[in-house]
Amino acid sequence: MLEGRKVLITGHTGQVGAAIAVAHAPRCEMWGLARYSRPGSREAAEAIGVRPVVGDFATGDFGETPDDFDYVLHFAANTRPGTADVGMVQNAEGTGLLMAHCRKAKAFLHVSTTSCYMDNPDPYHVYKETDHLGGQSLFALGYGTTKIAGEGVVRTMARLFNLPVTIARLDVSYGGPYDDGGLPGKHLDFLIEGQPIRLPERPCMHSPIHEDDLCDHIEPLLQAASVPATIVNWGGDTGVNAVDWVNYLGSLIGKVPNYQFVDGALYPNCITDTAKGREIGLTWKVPWKAGMRRMIAARRPELVIRESGPE
Repeated sequence: MLEGRKVLITGHTGQVGAAIAVAHAPRCEMWGLARYSRPGSREAAEAIGVRPVVGDFATGDFGETPDDFDYVLHFAANTRPGTADVGMVQNAEGTGLLMAHCRKAKAFLHVSTTSCYMDNPDPYHVYKETDHLGGQSLFALGYGTTKIAGEGVVRTMARLFNLPVTIARLDVSYGGPYDDGGLPGKHLDFLIEGQPIRLPERPCMHSPIHEDDLCDHIEPLLQAASVPATIVNWGGDTGVNAVDWVNYLGSLIGKVPNYQFVDGALYPNCITDTAKGREIGLTWKVPWKAGMRRMIAARRPELVIRESGPE
């Protein structure tokens, strides 16, 4: 589907977008829109086959970005906007400006977040795409609410421009060496450095998804794009307590976790229902324990990974 096509990607200097770019840039004409303010980021994009174009969709500055893309992969987001206004501009208004610029595309993939869901008091609740929205992350105030606003903008623009869209609500991602490694990557760093690992007192349940599965899902997600927008969960196929993956990581590298359990929903729980994902062709090939081992090898190749029972 992407073979030989003209594709625009945003957020490719971050954790998930970088993995997607590495996997798909070699087989298509991939352009990367970013500010490239971090030293070396432009050169890094070029090294993996991405054509960098300097701009800022949040301000409507598209520079020399073409407008005739076949597909758009929109991963960029401000996960810690600080203020509601910054979040609205970068996570909602800017997305609308980007869709207007790329209105000729065959399909637009908008990456949202499971932080959009209203928190269910049952930590083992399995969230469906039809569950109530209204989520808020205490670790990143303004993120969940402005991503909800972003979804509203995307749904409107899809109808306004007859632009087929998939909104994929991403849960915990992990796997490779890019950026901070997601929540499991951060936990790995904390284990190695002996730093406290802060988690809520109640079970912190998620559906972690390895980057290899994320890369395999791009084409099915684009194929499912529609008007009105298709909305689908984008997590792994297994609910896992964060304590369990931290303990497993610790057993693999010989470190004992130093937990600090806090009152309140520090991280929003979200076991993602996979029924709709399966309907559109998503499959999962990386079990979470095997994925965690691969994450250690990718992020910390100097470490010796211990045996820790069956996968």
